[in-house]
Amino acid sequence: MKQSNRLIKVFVGTESSAMLLKSRLEEGGIESLIKNDSSLAYMGNVPAVVDLYIAESDLNKAAPVIDEFTK
Repeated sequence: MKQSNRLIKVFVGTESSAMLLKSRLEEGGIESLIKNDSSLAYMGNVPAVVDLYIAESDLNKAAPVIDEFTK
């Protein structure tokens, strides 16, 4: 993902849901990034939710995919 483009959060959910949405976005040529709070891992905790980010410039292209996924 290009570093010059601002990242925006477009989804918060379980890791499996985020991975599925990431896959659908990639099918449409949209790169995405999954982030979680890995600072909890040292205590043996796995975050219940993760965040999915895309480049701000891809938002218009990604919006229909995200809307369909979240219905």
